[in-house]
Amino acid sequence: MHELGIVFEIIKRVQAIAAENDLPEEDIAAVVVEVGEASTIVPKYLKECWPAATDGTAMEQAELEVEIITATVQCKDCHTVYEYLNNDKKCPQCGGTACVLVQGREFNIKEIHVFEE
Repeated sequence: MHELGIVFEIIKRVQAIAAENDLPEEDIAAVVVEVGEASTIVPKYLKECWPAATDGTAMEQAELEVEIITATVQCKDCHTVYEYLNNDKKCPQCGGTACVLVQGREFNIKEIHVFEE
């Protein structure tokens, strides 16, 4: 499970952003990440690792929110862009199976939410 290492990297980057913006880490309420469907990251495992990684730190009250980026591809034959997994891995226009990934492998820290005063 490489998700624990990813969670530690998220925390490290969020801490750096907080420091750059003079934001106390204990003011961080949530971190929102985007995970592509075609990435090798399992969102469930990210969420399960988060409490253990933040326990006893200034960010222990922060939640981790995961948004999924749908894997979309472009058909090499007819150039139709479609959702790969929701179409049985076949182009809905021509039935072709040769395609190029357009999106879905991303992993981004999208937002950092802070507690309201």
